[in-house]
Amino acid sequence: MDIRRCYVGMRRFILLMCVGFMIAAYFISSYETEEPPFLEKLEKAMNNTNMLSYRDPFYGYVVRYPSFFEQVPDSLVDERGCCQFRLWNVEKIVQTAFVIPNTDSLTVEEGMERFARELHATECRSGADYFILSGPLYLNDGIVNGQSFHAKYVKHQKLWFVQLLAYPDSCAQAVTRLVKQIDDWNVWEEEGQEKYRIPQSRRQRRSRTKPVQWDRVIGGN
Repeated sequence: MDIRRCYVGMRRFILLMCVGFMIAAYFISSYETEEPPFLEKLEKAMNNTNMLSYRDPFYGYVVRYPSFFEQVPDSLVDERGCCQFRLWNVEKIVQTAFVIPNTDSLTVEEGMERFARELHATECRSGADYFILSGPLYLNDGIVNGQSFHAKYVKHQKLWFVQLLAYPDSCAQAVTRLVKQIDDWNVWEEEGQEKYRIPQSRRQRRSRTKPVQWDRVIGGN
């Protein structure tokens, strides 16, 4: 009799334990199903985050970047007037601003034609003092599969002020806000903010602004 009672009790215990495992598995699977995918979470974060401002200490230009982006240390970006911010997680998104000389005194249209050719841009448009390029990302004349870029060039005196975004094609929807912000970039955002002026002693000489290394621009350091 005691043996039978013990057997029944053991069977109840095993049954209850199995039911408990089934309930736990149900809740775990429900949580996993409801957990939004990374790209959806990224788009939501990008659309709702505060944008931080960075002012270049030499040229005075201002760029805005998502608060959850990491600023690359100056020691890794040694070109004067260059700054970089990036998301280095499941996907890699790099936002860079830099200044390059317009040594040939190109017009906006001439500059757009030259840089569109160099960057293999597939889309181009221009305004009074700027142009915007976008297309698949190339590095050392080779395409980087699954990656794109979006860039704005603003002409000022003998310089081009550039802001460029490199991102995976899978993140195109998620970076929509950042692309629009680059399109609206005014270089010097604050009204009345003094624009950079090339010193008189340098106006008759070629700019000494150091050319940007493209592998660093897209985060290849």
